[in-house]
This record gives sequence, C-alpha cells and structure tokens, in this order.
Amino acid sequence: MLQQLRERYRRYDEEATQVRKKAAPADGLFGFGNDPKNHPCHEQFYEDVGRWTAEFLETQPSPGDSLDAARFLIEAPKTCAGPESYWMMYAAQGWCRELVCRLDPEGCAQLRALYDELYPKRDRMPVHQELYKALKKGSGRMGNSIPSFFAKLHEKKPM
Repeated sequence: MLQQLRERYRRYDEEATQVRKKAAPADGLFGFGNDPKNHPCHEQFYEDVGRWTAEFLETQPSPGDSLDAARFLIEAPKTCAGPESYWMMYAAQGWCRELVCRLDPEGCAQLRALYDELYPKRDRMPVHQELYKALKKGSGRMGNSIPSFFAKLHEKKPM
C-alpha cells in the first residue's frame, strides 16, 4: 500500500508543477486570473492522502508498517516535493496523527527525533504541533529505566 501513496505523491508533484507552468505570469496577481495556488489538484491531493490513510488503517497495519507510512508522510515534503507541492505535502502530514495510535513507543520516539531534525519548531503550524505532541505522548509510553534528574530530587529517602 505504501507504494500507492508514493505514486500519488509523485503524480501530485508533477501535476502541481504543470499547473504552474501553464499559468500566465500574472495569474493570481491581485486576485485576478487563475491562481495556480487555488487549483483543485491541491485539495484533491489532500483528500486522497486522507482516503489512503483510512484504507491503510482498515488493514490493521503492524507498528512497523505504520512507522514506514508515517515516516514517508513526514519526509515527503523534503524528499518528494518541488516548490509548487511542498506546502500541501507539509499540510498532509496532519494525517500522520491517525497513524500514531498504531505505533509502538520506540517508533514514536524515532519519528519525534526525525521531526525535530527536519522541521524546526518555529516553522511548525498548529497541525504539526498537534502531531508532535501525539508523538511525544506516544513515546512517553516507553518504560524509562533511568529516572530523570527532577524525579531523583523528589524521591523520598528513608530516614
């Protein structure tokens, strides 16, 4: 199934690029003409990713398959997108939130580290902040064998 998603991303990037190439130089300027940013292909892509996510979840994917899918959604704007498709691929990361429940704590921690590496906090939109919080919560399910510094401070010691 992941191959279907990869193919959809590839087609969308090509389509968004073609829409921009076919646009007149002044299209969208001052709200006139056919602004390529308002082309239906962008909304269609976002909806397609949502449908794919729902179909994927219906298959009861393993944590490993869910990790692969979520990793692709997170990496795609950096690896698959051209300038015309980047922002919608970035927005489509919101569908990752649906996959977090299928991840194990280690997978959540891996994706959280990847997210930190690829997307600085200052560049995240609210949907991305929600995804990050879900990954943080999911990675918090890991058993922590080393107590934090603050937990050690608050431990009661026998007298």
